[in-house]
Amino acid sequence: MSNELHVTSLIVQVQPDKMADVRQQIMAIENAELSANNEVKLVVVIEGPNQKSLLDDISTINALPGVLSATMVYHQSEELEEGEI
Repeated sequence: MSNELHVTSLIVQVQPDKMADVRQQIMAIENAELSANNEVKLVVVIEGPNQKSLLDDISTINALPGVLSATMVYHQSEELEEGEI
């Protein structure tokens, strides 16, 4: 039996006055990690067991107050052998 690991990265455009709140809320998402940021943009990396979990997290980020857009710029999936994490 094999599992999948999906990884995606997003460019998230944020209203400057909402950046601190948006950063805090994204860091609270279990599978999300902030990779880089400036005063209006974040790069977010999300990992998950399937494409649906990634899309759910992207929808969550898109719905945050202050987020202008969350655009996927990279997606990779790979099969994991049993026992791999």
